[in-house]
Amino acid sequence: MQAKRILLVDDEADHCLVYQIILQDAGYECKSYTDSVQALQQFKPNYYDLVILDIKMPRLDGFILCEKIREIDKAVQIIFITAGEAYYENFRKQHYPAISKDVNINGLQKPIGNEELIKIVNKTISTKDTK
Repeated sequence: MQAKRILLVDDEADHCLVYQIILQDAGYECKSYTDSVQALQQFKPNYYDLVILDIKMPRLDGFILCEKIREIDKAVQIIFITAGEAYYENFRKQHYPAISKDVNINGLQKPIGNEELIKIVNKTISTKDTK
């Protein structure tokens, strides 16, 4: 059986490395990028089962990257991962209302434990499999 594919985009290399190891240890195929523009350039439609995006990134923030990914692949599941600042939640609701209404988008707050990350990823991917 083909391992589920996850795209991870976080501008902090240490976060990418840690999350990638956790996800690969859980049996997922994980590709990570610290550059959101490069991640978008390499993105393939209907390839990934899940995309995990940091919100606060240089060049393309997670919200803009999400919109660009949605233009390429409307069905992929997306999880935002952030330090949980209330500012970003309000910003998203005000400036990106379509993201707020997208049922294929979830959010996680940093720091997140290994088990919690895998639990949310498993749940999100299993939801995709039943659609």
